Amino acid sequence: MRIVRATHISMIIEGEDLQELDELTRSLEAELKLLDSVTSVERPEAGDSPEGAKSGTLMAIGTLVVSGVFSRTALRALVDLVAEWRKRTEARKVELVEGDDSLAVEGLSAKEQRELIDQWLRRREGDG
Repeated sequence: MRIVRATHISMIIEGEDLQELDELTRSLEAELKLLDSVTSVERPEAGDSPEGAKSGTLMAIGTLVVSGVFSRTALRALVDLVAEWRKRTEARKVELVEGDDSLAVEGLSAKEQRELIDQWLRRREGDG
C-alpha cells in the first residue's frame, strides 16, 4: 500500500445557524475519529473570547483539522466518509483544504462528485 504522506487537511463546513453548525462540526468530528488512518481531529481556536465570557478562547465553529498518514485507499475512505456524512446530515457543503488545493463536497451528482474526488486524490499522489 503506497503511503501518500503525513498530512493535515482542514475541513470547513458551510452553514448559517451557529448552533446547527456547531452540532454538524461535532458530528463530523466524531465520525472522523473512527478512521484508523486519522491520528487527530482538532477544532482550531478562533481567537480570544469576548470580555466576560467563561472561556479564554473560542473554537472555530465549522472548522476541523484532520491529521494522519494516508495511503490512497485511506484518503479515499476519508473523503467518502465526508461525502456520505454531508448527504446524510444535509449539510450544504464541506470543503477539504490541503495547502493551496481544495475539494468541495457538495450537492453534485454522484458521477460529478466522484470525478472531482478522483482528480483531488491524483493531485495528492503527485505531491508525494
